[in-house]
Amino acid sequence: MDLLAKNMDFLTKHWAPYARRHPAQFPLVSADFISEKNHWIRTTFDTCNFSLILRGRGEYHRAGRTWPVQAPCVITQWPGEPVSYGPPLPKETWDELYFVYDRKHFAGFRRIRLIDPERPIWPIADPAAVQAQIAEFAALARRSDPEAVVDRVDRLAERIVLETWLAPSASTRNHGTIQRIAAAMRSQLAAPESWRALPARHGLSSTTFRRRWCETMGEPPARYLLRLRLREACRLLVESDLPIHEIATAVGFADEFYFSRRFRLAIGQPPRDYRKTYRLRRGPQS
Repeated sequence: MDLLAKNMDFLTKHWAPYARRHPAQFPLVSADFISEKNHWIRTTFDTCNFSLILRGRGEYHRAGRTWPVQAPCVITQWPGEPVSYGPPLPKETWDELYFVYDRKHFAGFRRIRLIDPERPIWPIADPAAVQAQIAEFAALARRSDPEAVVDRVDRLAERIVLETWLAPSASTRNHGTIQRIAAAMRSQLAAPESWRALPARHGLSSTTFRRRWCETMGEPPARYLLRLRLREACRLLVESDLPIHEIATAVGFADEFYFSRRFRLAIGQPPRDYRKTYRLRRGPQS
C-alpha cells in the first residue's frame, strides 16, 4: 500500500461540522493520514477510533497485553481505555490512516460486529479491496466542496472498515483448507456432516479444525452450516413453488416440523408466512 501516500494530502480532515442531507448511522468526526509516523501514542481516548496501519510494524498495548502490529492491519482505540502503540523507535516508521467517531457509536459498532471485544487488532483480509476504497476516500477528502460529499464520506469510511473484515485470507495452507471445506458445504447443503469425519478427511484433528475454522470464518462450523441452509431455504421459498417439505429436504432437514421450528427461531416467522411476505410476483396474483 506504499503508493497511497502521495495522494493522501486531505483538504478536509474534520467532518463533524458539515450538515448531512442523508444522515448515516455512523457520521465520521475526523480522518487523517500520517505518513512515516515516528512516535508513540500513549493516552486514553474519549472517542471510538479505527487506525489502519498500511505500512510498517510495531506494537499495540492495551489492558496489560501486548499485540504485535504488522501492516496491513487495523488497531482500535475504545473510549475510556488507556492504550499505547507505535513503530519501533528510533529507526522505523509506519503509515497510518485513522477514522474518529463519537464515543456514543461504540455500542453500535459492537452490535454490527465492526468492533470485536476479543480482537482490538486484526489483519486486513483483502488489502487490494481496501486500497481501492481508500483511494476513493482520499479523492473525496481532497475536494474543495466537503459539504457536497460528506454523506458519501460517512458511508465510504464505514465501508472501508467493513472491507478490512471481509474476504478471509486463503493464502496459507490452513486457511485454504478451511475455505475448501466451506465451499464443499455450500455445494452439498443436504448432505449430513459428521464433525469428526469431516476434519479427518482433510488431515485435521477435531480440535485443530474447530480452532482454525473459527479463526477463518468467525463462527462455529455447525452454526455456519445452519445459516447456509436457512439462507437457501429463504431463497427457495421466495423463488420457487416447491412444497415446504421438499424445501426442508433440499436443505438438509429430514423433518419438516423441525425445519419449520428452526426457521421460525432464526428468521422470525414460519416458512409459510415468509413465502407469503416475500415471494416474487411474476404475474397476476390470485
